[in-house]
Amino acid sequence: MAYKDMREWINSLEDRGLLRRIKAEVNWDRELGAIVRKVNSQEGPALLFENIKGYKNTTCRRLFTNGLGSKERIALSIGLPRDASYREMVQTMKERLAQPIDSVIVNSGPVKENIIKGSAINLEEFPVPKWHHLDGGRYINTACSVVTRDPETGALNVGTYRGMITGRDTIGVLLASTQHWGMHFAKYRKKGLPMPVAVIYGWDPVLFMVSSTAVQHRGKISEFELAGGLRQAPIELVKCETSDLLVPAAAEMIIEGQISPDPATFTKEGPFGEYPGYFGGMESLKPSIKVDCITHRNDPIFRGLLEGNSPGHLSEDGYYLAVSWAAAAWNILEAIGVPGVTGVWSKQVTDNTVLRVQIRKSYRGHAKQVANALWGSPIANYAAKMLIVTDEDIDIFDDEAVEWALAYRVNADMGDISFFSGTFGSMLDPSVPLAQRDVAKYGQGKWCRVLIDATINWELEIEEQYGGSRYPALATEVDPENAALVEKRWKEYGI
Repeated sequence: MAYKDMREWINSLEDRGLLRRIKAEVNWDRELGAIVRKVNSQEGPALLFENIKGYKNTTCRRLFTNGLGSKERIALSIGLPRDASYREMVQTMKERLAQPIDSVIVNSGPVKENIIKGSAINLEEFPVPKWHHLDGGRYINTACSVVTRDPETGALNVGTYRGMITGRDTIGVLLASTQHWGMHFAKYRKKGLPMPVAVIYGWDPVLFMVSSTAVQHRGKISEFELAGGLRQAPIELVKCETSDLLVPAAAEMIIEGQISPDPATFTKEGPFGEYPGYFGGMESLKPSIKVDCITHRNDPIFRGLLEGNSPGHLSEDGYYLAVSWAAAAWNILEAIGVPGVTGVWSKQVTDNTVLRVQIRKSYRGHAKQVANALWGSPIANYAAKMLIVTDEDIDIFDDEAVEWALAYRVNADMGDISFFSGTFGSMLDPSVPLAQRDVAKYGQGKWCRVLIDATINWELEIEEQYGGSRYPALATEVDPENAALVEKRWKEYGI
C-alpha cells in the first residue's frame, strides 16, 4: 500500500492499535529519548508526542517516532500482511527495489503551505530532542532523507546522514567521502562551489527506509524512483524554493540550504549515540548545512529517531534495516552475476555488520565470490565486516541453525575462514583505533573483513561409507518407516 503522506501512515497505525499519543508533558532534553529507548527495547508502539516542554506555541509542536520499530509495522509499511515473515519481507523488498517507478513532478503541494526565509529561520522552533545523555547537542537529522545532485551528471541522490543543530540556521553533519553525497560534495569542492542540499522530514515511510539503505542506482534513477517501486506508486515531487532539487510535495517539512567546502564555515559536531550502540564521531569541526529556507505544512509533525542498538536494546532502524539492507545486498549479488543466492539476512542488533548469505553451492570458491562481490560494492561502507555463507539447507533466519553450521561445517585449518585487511569500513566502529576512523584524513574507517565459509567444504573426500557423500547422514532424522509408525501410535504412548 502506498501512503500519501506521514499523516495517513500515522492514522493507519492508530486505527490498528499500533500507535500511542503521549499527552503528558515531556522534556525534549533526554527525557523523551529515555521514553523512546524503553519503548524500542520492548518492541512497543509507534509514538506521537503531543506535549513537549517549551513547544506549545511554536512553529512545530509534535514529534513522531518508532513508526517502523517492529516486525509487524515493517510489513504494513510495504503492504504485506501483519504476520509476514522476515523472509517474505526481504524477498518482496528485493523484487520491488529492482523495479523502480518514475516520479511525477507537480507544481505545488502541502509542504509549500508555509515558507520561511532569512532572519525568520530558527531551528529551535522545532522540538528536536537531545536523544542521548552524552550527545553533543540536539540531533535534527536522524529520521530524514537528504537530497543532493551530482553537478556533472544532474543525477539526484537521497541518503540519510546525521546532523546536529549548531546555530539558528546551521546543522553540523558527518560527511564521509565514500558515501554518495560525499562524492557529490567532492565535485562541488573541486569547482569551489557550495553544494545545495534539501532535507526531507516526514513522508511515506518507504522513502526513509530506502534513503537509509545502501541501494545501487545508476543514470537518472534515484532513491525516489526506487521508493516508488517499493510502494508500487509514483512519488509526486516539487521543486525547492532556493535550488533545483526535488522533494515530496506532501512531506511534513523541508530544510533547504547549502554546504560550503570552506573550512571557515565548519561547525563543531558530535558525539552522537550511534548505530553500534556506542557514542561515535567525537566532537570536531565538520561541514555544515547553512539553512536558507524552511517549507512546511500547517501544524507540522517533526519526524525523529533514537539511534543505537545493543543486546536487549534495539532502535527503530535496527528493525527495518535488517530487511532493507538484506534486500539491497541480494540485488547487488544478482546484478554482479553471482549465481545460486537463495537468501540474505542479518540480525537486527548487528546492523548488517554481520551478514548471512545462503547459497545453492555449485562450485568450489562460491562463498569467496559472494564475499568479493559484496566487499567491492557500495554496501560495504557499513555492511559485511563479517560474512557468513551457508548452504541452502541452513535456515539463515534461524540463529540455532547458523550456529550449528559454524560448529560442524567450518574447519579454519582448511581455509574456511578468510581475512581481507585494510579495506574501507565504518568510521563509527569502536573496535577500530580512533586514529584510523578519521573521516577528514581517510574519508572513511578501516576494517579487516572476515569470511566464514560455513558451506560443506568441497575439498573433503567423497566417502563410500557416507553413501557417496562428503558428510555422514543426519543422526537426528528418523527413518521413514519408524517415523510413520510413531505418528500412527502416538496417542497410545500417552506422552
